[in-house]
Amino acid sequence: MKILIIGGGISGLTAAYWLHKNGLDVTVLEKDKRPGGSIRTEKEKGYLIEYGPNSTLDIYREVDDLCEELGILDNKIFADSTNRNRYVVREGRLRPLPTGPLQFLTTDLWSIKGKLRLLREPFIPKYSGASEESIAQFVVRRTGQEFLDYAIDPFVTGVFAGDPGRLSLKSCFPKMYALEQDYGGLVKGSIVGRKKGGEPKRKMRLFSFKDGLQTLPDMLSKVLGNHFIGGCDVISLRKGSGGFEVIMKRNGVEEIARANRVVLATPARFAANIIHPLSELIATHLMQIEYVPVVIVFTGFDRGHIKHKLDGFGFLIPSKESKQQGYSILGSIWSSAIFPGRASDGKVAFTNILGGARKTDILEYSDRELIDMSLRDLKTILNIGDKPDFVRIVRQPRAIPQYTLGHQVRIKSIEKGLQDIPGLYLAGNYINGVSVGHCIVEAMKLAIKIKDQASKIKITLGTLTKSV
Repeated sequence: MKILIIGGGISGLTAAYWLHKNGLDVTVLEKDKRPGGSIRTEKEKGYLIEYGPNSTLDIYREVDDLCEELGILDNKIFADSTNRNRYVVREGRLRPLPTGPLQFLTTDLWSIKGKLRLLREPFIPKYSGASEESIAQFVVRRTGQEFLDYAIDPFVTGVFAGDPGRLSLKSCFPKMYALEQDYGGLVKGSIVGRKKGGEPKRKMRLFSFKDGLQTLPDMLSKVLGNHFIGGCDVISLRKGSGGFEVIMKRNGVEEIARANRVVLATPARFAANIIHPLSELIATHLMQIEYVPVVIVFTGFDRGHIKHKLDGFGFLIPSKESKQQGYSILGSIWSSAIFPGRASDGKVAFTNILGGARKTDILEYSDRELIDMSLRDLKTILNIGDKPDFVRIVRQPRAIPQYTLGHQVRIKSIEKGLQDIPGLYLAGNYINGVSVGHCIVEAMKLAIKIKDQASKIKITLGTLTKSV
């Protein structure tokens, strides 16, 4: 059996690795010559720059198992525990998010009225409406407007760069949705969950690698060897004898590759174009999945020019503050404060993020304008008046998929359509989780599914042969 995986991002590479190690004939076709997709790390002038995700949460045992198999478990590094603050901007000032009851009582991130409204959460009845709730609708109903504005809105910005008023709670935060459905509320659900116990929970720690996140896709492609082929621009897909025919261009020459199974591990829009000849309906649903553009303005400064202690992960700016104060950036990740090796001695590195759902035209701005916008906000919030000694701009036209209202209906419709095309599968962060860790786990599940189906076919064929 021949399996082709189209797309060499973390989902495609993980599925390919798992199938390969279990003895299946699998090949990854990637448009770019390098593996990793949105995961890309570069080093220049003493700075380590992440073009995509900077880190992921250390909550999946499967990720550790994968790293151990690849021999890179010892290269994992965790976020500095002494710099644990997560700041939110309110009225032009950085305020740390509370991490415990005492901080909650003393914080000025929320007003007394806002805190009292939040304390009413256990007494709010369970939602009984028929329509799907957005994140904003759910949070305002259960905890109030102020908690949405200065906690959940910036959190959603950090994860999705999206608009909580358009994103589906059920799709984006299924565990939060389940707490209300199963226990009647967030506080009640958390208390019952703690009492039930179960398996010990892993610490919610951010991790990366000494040389950046690209360590992972690089090692996956290294193990795959010539089963990873870069520079392949897949154009279309059609049914062939015994499976599928993949039409692609390599070195300017059109080629046809044949396979019994095909996994489309590309962003939704590219998957739609490839799958269109086989199913216009699936292609239509895929095209409806939105992405937001993001621009990263990476800046390096002399540490002596920064007055702030930089004792945290960085800061996020609520959309309410952006409207009132005219901020341009969504937030700033203090890369060198989180992980070692992100800047040389005496330097600091900030990963400033612009665009998202708040400013979908961000790609139209010039480099000079983007730099000026970032420095203006850094000056206002952190009182940085000096120019950076290093700047790198990264433009991402389709950075993060948006799980808007109706997302699960679209995904279920796509899954139903795939039943009519046996042997074709979809993978990627637009389906059921945007984080790197989640993509790895979902790709492993898909690989197991493909292997199990292949095993059933072999058993069936073997039985038929014996019968004959």
